Amino acid sequence: MSMRSQRGRITSDLLTQFEATQDAYNDQIARLNLYSLTNETYSDVIFKKMIELSDEEKTLGGFSQGELYAMQKVIKEKIDSFLRELDEQGITT
Repeated sequence: MSMRSQRGRITSDLLTQFEATQDAYNDQIARLNLYSLTNETYSDVIFKKMIELSDEEKTLGGFSQGELYAMQKVIKEKIDSFLRELDEQGITT
């Protein structure tokens, strides 16, 4: 494989991973939006989290393929934890 072909493949793989990570962020932002529609009590907190995720998403271009893959895997767990904490607050309040 020529050096040019390798660079093209690496660029393509990075772009694919970048898009997958963007999709993961967008999925979680949509999830937060739906949650806020059904639970208005925490709409301000959820809106702040959505802004935080949007800001993080804007920085994705500076990460390597491996870092993007890790971020893609962690983002759902991060939002699961956030929503679980909100649910627990609702139970104890």
